[in-house]
Amino acid sequence: MRRLRRGILKLAVLKLLAEMPRHGYDLIRAVREKGWGGGAGSVYPLLAALEKAGLIAGREEGDRRIYELTEEGRRLLGEHAAELERLLNQSNDDDEEIDEPASQLRDSAGRLMQAISQLGPSSKPETIERAHELLDQARKEIYQLLAEE
Repeated sequence: MRRLRRGILKLAVLKLLAEMPRHGYDLIRAVREKGWGGGAGSVYPLLAALEKAGLIAGREEGDRRIYELTEEGRRLLGEHAAELERLLNQSNDDDEEIDEPASQLRDSAGRLMQAISQLGPSSKPETIERAHELLDQARKEIYQLLAEE
């Protein structure tokens, strides 16, 4: 699924740049608003790869780098217009089903980290050791789940 999402993000960025030139943060905000995912860690490397491939061109404008679609990028979008619409619309429909368990998992991990952060220098050594054992046990059980999948 991650590879599919990367492909959708690539097409989404190209589609957004076809509308108008944008800077990286504007693209991040736009793809998030549309529910296509993508943070700085995925959008900026993608922009660099698209620029290297000649699908977009970047230029410095003040303290920002503005990106726009090249003719090659427009040609690619034109060739895949129907597929692009299908993927973007499909991802919007499927994201609710796919993202819900992932979102719940991230929430659980966040709550776990909050609990762990309560341990500190004033915690008893045996409390820290027991927390360490519980975390190791949970990690092993998760790997076991993955192996059975």
